Amino acid sequence: MTYKKNELVIVNNSSDNMLIDARLLHQQLQIATRFDTWIQRRIEEFGFEKNQDYFELRSNLSIIIPGRKPTDYHLTMDMAKELAMLERNEVGKRIRQYFIAVEKQARAERKPISGLPTDIESISINGRAMYPFKRMALALGYTSGGGIYERKRRYPNHFIEFDKITYVSEELATLMMYQRQQLNYRAMVKDMEPVLPLDWGTQPLELKGGHAL
Repeated sequence: MTYKKNELVIVNNSSDNMLIDARLLHQQLQIATRFDTWIQRRIEEFGFEKNQDYFELRSNLSIIIPGRKPTDYHLTMDMAKELAMLERNEVGKRIRQYFIAVEKQARAERKPISGLPTDIESISINGRAMYPFKRMALALGYTSGGGIYERKRRYPNHFIEFDKITYVSEELATLMMYQRQQLNYRAMVKDMEPVLPLDWGTQPLELKGGHAL
């Protein structure tokens, strides 16, 4: 399937996060239910969280309903994909596929500059560069204790098990590299000699005629 930008123009970019205009999504999904009823019902039914899955803002609609303050919603990509899937029709499936394609393209365009060790080979899984996790962690200066695996719990979408080896994404490996560098810099600064002696300014001043200068 070919995805054209003018085919489903419903993606907005805000602070490098991909957000979806819920009103446009509602329109593209061809939903008969009123927008405000539909979005509030979906939020309540599936437990979407404000300021995490969606963001509210005052609507720019020119028609103001007496007694109501129109609200627009910007949805995260994950919430928009789930709403499209919930419609269970061809239109919803097509829009969800479009989201996946746009998200994949955006990831490729925002791929971070990596300064990771060059002697560790990566494999490509679903278009993502993945590195052997334990080997990469040790090369970056982490110890082999269980603490490094805490990241698997915090960032499960950046890990994959393949051929009995745990792999980590290039993005998370790069973050780990920066964190390790920061720790090294902190240790270096802590161990450096002070710019001035620690007791500078407290030494007795030279006395002349019984009076301190």
